[in-house]
Amino acid sequence: MSVWHYYITVVLMISAAFSETVQDTRSFLKETLSGDSVKTKELFALSVEQKAKLVSVAERASDSAFTFYFGKDANGKIHVACTVVPQEGKEGPMTIGVCFEPSGIVKSVRILEYSEERGKPVKELSFLNQFVGKKTGSIFRVGKDVDAVSGATRSSEAVSEAVRKASFAFDQFVAKKKGG
Repeated sequence: MSVWHYYITVVLMISAAFSETVQDTRSFLKETLSGDSVKTKELFALSVEQKAKLVSVAERASDSAFTFYFGKDANGKIHVACTVVPQEGKEGPMTIGVCFEPSGIVKSVRILEYSEERGKPVKELSFLNQFVGKKTGSIFRVGKDVDAVSGATRSSEAVSEAVRKASFAFDQFVAKKKGG
C-alpha cells in the first residue's frame, strides 16, 4: 500500500469514527409520513440548466438528482413532500431531511447524519425549527434570515445550504405536481 492510499484510509477511518447517525432515513420518513394513507417516492434528475441554477443558490452543490418521498391521501393528493439531502459540512459529510407542505412551506428539518465535532448544536430543534414556516423562496442564509449557532457558524451555513438545495428542488419538481 502506498503512502497516499494509507493516508486516505486513515482519513476515512477517522471521519467514520466521528460520524454520528442521529436518525436513520427510514425512521425519519416513517415518522414524517405516518399520517398519510399513501406513500410514494420519485427521483428527479437535474438538467444541465437546473444544475447551473442550483449552484447559483447553493454554491457547493454537486447534486445531480433529488428523491422526494410523498405522503398522500387516499385520492392521491399530496400532504407532505420530503427529501434527504447530502451536504458537505465543515468537518465532513452531513445528511439532512427536509419536508415541505404542498404550498412550499418548510414543515420540518432534521439532521440525520453528521460528522461535525464543534457543530453538534446544529442537530438541536432549537436551531432547526427556525426554518419551519418559511417559504421555499426564502433566502435561508446565515446572517440574513438564519441565526447561526455560536461557535458552529460553518455547520450552520451547511444546514442552511442544504435547505436551499431542498427548496430549489421542491420548486423545480414538486410545486408543479401538487395534486399528485
